[in-house]
Amino acid sequence: MDQLTTVLGVLGAYFAVILVLAVSVETILEPFTWFKGLQKRVSPDDVLNDIKGWLPPVADMGTRAAAIANLSEEYKLNLQDIETRLNVISVIADETAKGLGLQKVVNDAEKRIAVYMAALRTKFAVNERKRITILRMISGTIGILIAIMLKIDTFDILGSLFPLDVKGILTAPGGQIGGMVITGLAASAGSSFWHDQLGKLRAIKDASRGAVG
Repeated sequence: MDQLTTVLGVLGAYFAVILVLAVSVETILEPFTWFKGLQKRVSPDDVLNDIKGWLPPVADMGTRAAAIANLSEEYKLNLQDIETRLNVISVIADETAKGLGLQKVVNDAEKRIAVYMAALRTKFAVNERKRITILRMISGTIGILIAIMLKIDTFDILGSLFPLDVKGILTAPGGQIGGMVITGLAASAGSSFWHDQLGKLRAIKDASRGAVG
């Protein structure tokens, strides 16, 4: 039981250090999110849901079309590719409707909205992945720099959990650099992540105390 308490204590101290470092990384990272390419955009679906919430149904179609047109310009969609895709889908949709014997054939406005929304969703997803990747790379770099400047070494903090021969390797000069890099990368996971880990660790600690009691 004493060994478990020691492990939990070391991990708790490590998580707390990384949590503080993660908050520092996020604070330094914040100005980078002001740049145009790194700003979070509202998703096309959120825009349409907002419109549906405050417009009467009769005005919905025209307003959705206007909102999609504005989004298409904002997201810089390739309109020529969209029109080509629209023509192909229109033919397929009409043939499918006839083949199934459907009474209602989808009109051109509905087809256009559907195709533009599909393109907008794809473009939003690509842009969001790119934005998150860039921010993660920046946050990782910031975290590593802070860890090196403050000499916060993961292997040094967690050294007591390793056998002596392993600890000797990890605390060598090369291992120290690796430990600081790992510290910086760990901090880039975000403060909310490490806050959750601390919460889980406290729950384990409380459960272990309950088991002993």
